[in-house]
Amino acid sequence: MNTIQKVAKKVQQISTDYIPTKLRFRFSSGVEALSVRVLDSLNANGRSLSSNRWTGESRIRRIVTDRRFPKLLLRVIAKEFLPTRGTLRISLDHSVFGGITLAVLAVSAGEGRALPIWCTVTRTGRGHPLLKPLIRGLKQLVDLLSYEQRGRAIVIMDRWFASPDLLVWLDDRNIKFLVRVKANCPLGVPWQNPGKTLPAGEISQGDVNVTYHDRNWRFVRSDYRPGMKGEEPWMLLTNIPQNKLTRQQIIRTYAKRFEIEEHFKDIKWIQRFKWHKIKHLAVAQNVFMFAFLGWWLLNKTLRTIAKRSRQRKQHLKKRLSWFRTVWEYWQRIRQKDFLFATE
Repeated sequence: MNTIQKVAKKVQQISTDYIPTKLRFRFSSGVEALSVRVLDSLNANGRSLSSNRWTGESRIRRIVTDRRFPKLLLRVIAKEFLPTRGTLRISLDHSVFGGITLAVLAVSAGEGRALPIWCTVTRTGRGHPLLKPLIRGLKQLVDLLSYEQRGRAIVIMDRWFASPDLLVWLDDRNIKFLVRVKANCPLGVPWQNPGKTLPAGEISQGDVNVTYHDRNWRFVRSDYRPGMKGEEPWMLLTNIPQNKLTRQQIIRTYAKRFEIEEHFKDIKWIQRFKWHKIKHLAVAQNVFMFAFLGWWLLNKTLRTIAKRSRQRKQHLKKRLSWFRTVWEYWQRIRQKDFLFATE
């Protein structure tokens, strides 16, 4: 069985197990047009689905406007691809694509890239307009996770997501989180009178129990060394107790968050999402969710290709990431005809 047949077989198995019968052709067409192909434009990608221009463009419009797909694709990723053992380090970050802001949940793969699970989109602007749809999306994800998976999950966030509403929401559901806070974040410390707070930047202890919005959590501060990239050490707030993770383990866990930054680079520049002109938020979410499924498909079916590439003796700066290696290999072998969909 060749590589294309393996991918096609995996898509067929997913379609049979998770997609309603009436949506299976539309799903396989979406995978062909959006998951394993660069985004030239929606119409251009749609035209790849049929020799008739109008048929292809009509088909892609039906795919990206179907509001059932984000939830279906989230279910596929959560049930089919999430690691079955070890800590689920779920990074949460946002990036700007054209006129929209995209918030992405991604699992650290330990290979320099975080693999995306789910996203929400909103118009680019000030404040936290992503917070309400983000909590709705998190609820969908949490409902799909088993009790055992929730126990292994740690949501890792940058300062942009250090919102009391979000942190309290996660804590109420017994989901571990690790978030970087700003230097002026007010925290209650044991040596201050009750009700009085101290800015996080003024806490010199490396690991201390604190109160924040009436919750007893933990503050961890990284060491500051001359020549560091950032102007200040990491100031981290978490609900993970000291008997579960040490201070150094907390810091190393937060460092894994930067894998999602590499994901944003790849999806913008390798998959060409940097220049997209999608205007409707629901359409954008559909397109990104199909692209996310493509990451998991290629990682699952072409993992050996990346391993072989890493085994070759190469200079560190000349070594390609696993995603670029797999993506470029896939583009070389793929056929011009339809891979999964049939007329």
